[in-house]
Amino acid sequence: KGSKNNGTAQQFATDAAAGKLPTVSWLYGPKGLSEHPVEPVLAGQKWTADQVDAIVTGGLWPNIVIFITWDDWGGWYDHVTPPLVEQWKDGTQFTYGSRVGCLVLSPYAKAAYISHTQQTHVSLVKFCEKTFGLPSINARDKAADDMSDCFDFTQKPLVAPGPAV
Repeated sequence: KGSKNNGTAQQFATDAAAGKLPTVSWLYGPKGLSEHPVEPVLAGQKWTADQVDAIVTGGLWPNIVIFITWDDWGGWYDHVTPPLVEQWKDGTQFTYGSRVGCLVLSPYAKAAYISHTQQTHVSLVKFCEKTFGLPSINARDKAADDMSDCFDFTQKPLVAPGPAV
């Protein structure tokens, strides 16, 4: 808890390559590599692939789940209308924004699977709560999907991804 649990992206890569990550890590692309405009998208993608490579190199693949997602949808149009989320007593209506991609990497992720379940960024928190038997923090994560449809724990484990090119 606190700042001692906040490390750098470089420390993450070092710890991952050594096979010494904490139970849960949240990693954000550093400035210049986050894929936000005007930053170079390819450099950001390479940085993300390098983090995955460090995890695989550290021997962590058999026991890991990696969610790769973004905080923006990357465009100005989505042909799917965002669903209504909640309505306040004063009539204010809230909707989700446009859809945001999420890649699931794990030996037990369903290969070539596209989820049609409504999920949000809070679904990542819900996944952690379910996995570690933790109670919900609030009503939003209690109602969130836990992303379990993305996994098949009865399948033969998938081979680790190869190194980034």
